[in-house]
Amino acid sequence: MPPAPDAYESFLVLYAGSQARLHAFIRALIPDAAQADDVFQATSLALWRSFATFRRDGDFAAWAVGVARHQVLMHWRRVRRDRHVFSEAILSDLADTAGDLLESVDARQRALEACVEALTDRQRDLVRRFYGERESAAVIATAWNRTAHAVYKSLKVLRRSLHECVDRRLALLDDGDVAMPAPGA
Repeated sequence: MPPAPDAYESFLVLYAGSQARLHAFIRALIPDAAQADDVFQATSLALWRSFATFRRDGDFAAWAVGVARHQVLMHWRRVRRDRHVFSEAILSDLADTAGDLLESVDARQRALEACVEALTDRQRDLVRRFYGERESAAVIATAWNRTAHAVYKSLKVLRRSLHECVDRRLALLDDGDVAMPAPGA
């Protein structure tokens, strides 16, 4: 039975924050895009239908990945008659690996966001314009009264700095330290 109507907004907020991760998890386990999309839709529906059982103090993303995992396994059971389908044990191992990989990607994304936040306003603006808004180096160069070569050089330095910052932050997390230094620290 679906949750009460007042839970709809809560579900949407939590679901929106986990949607990309869920799709990536499913896509990692089902190579065919159309089949993966079907399983994603089934997972979304299953999440809504069982939202009333979700503990509000729990981790929605982890719960949702568990539901997705179940949906993926059900999908592979349905197509098992194809001799090229992996056994359930292998699929379970793949699901575990994909879940671990998603956690790693999430940690890297959070570290990158923190590193970008620690950049100067001008550096953040360059990253936003070039990577977020997909402006060309020539357009940025014209707006900043610089050469395209100078913009590319700045981007190269920023990429290296961000890469090093992310690596430092992840290394600190691996060591169990939750405090992360700012870029250049």
